[in-house]
Amino acid sequence: MPRQPDPLATESIAPEQIGGHVHGPDCHHEPVVEPFRRDTPKLGRNDPCFCGSARKFKKCHGATL
Repeated sequence: MPRQPDPLATESIAPEQIGGHVHGPDCHHEPVVEPFRRDTPKLGRNDPCFCGSARKFKKCHGATL
């Protein structure tokens, strides 16, 4: 009895025959999201506080209540 082709095996079928979209380096249908960039460097907890109190940020505005 001859074997029937497996309907789930699509390796031998060209993408044009399947009718699906092929992703590749020239695929531009999804928008590119730019990463967030800070205008100033991030303030560390041991840096002087931005308010000018001459205290560390963690002891001034960075303290949790």
